[in-house]
Amino acid sequence: MSDSADRVKRLDRILKVQAQKRLMQEWRIGQLREQRVALEKSDADILASLGVDNALHGLFIGAKVNNLRRNEAERKKLAAEEADVEARLREVRRVEKGIEKVRDRDGRIAEAEAEASQRDASIDAFLARTTSFE
Repeated sequence: MSDSADRVKRLDRILKVQAQKRLMQEWRIGQLREQRVALEKSDADILASLGVDNALHGLFIGAKVNNLRRNEAERKKLAAEEADVEARLREVRRVEKGIEKVRDRDGRIAEAEAEASQRDASIDAFLARTTSFE
């Protein structure tokens, strides 16, 4: 097997690894978004429970405010982490595209080498037949 064909196989393996990295980053972004949705639901539940119709309304306002503040701090942390993961995802995609281009170029080179080798073998076989009939 030619060096180009070996290189194409190695690049295919590298692409599989890059695809796994991309999937992991996409999964992480999904997890962060789910956590953000859970925080928003928690905020909505806390705000809904602040109704004045509850007899114990005033007793838990401080705790609810603290929960809202904690949720806001967590939301900011999640947003920063999501931005970081999205940057890593863009980098992984960029690397993956670069490897795909190199693999495709090397694949074309390997195919051209294989065709040239096959052509040379066909010519040699033809010449061997023609010289044996003389």
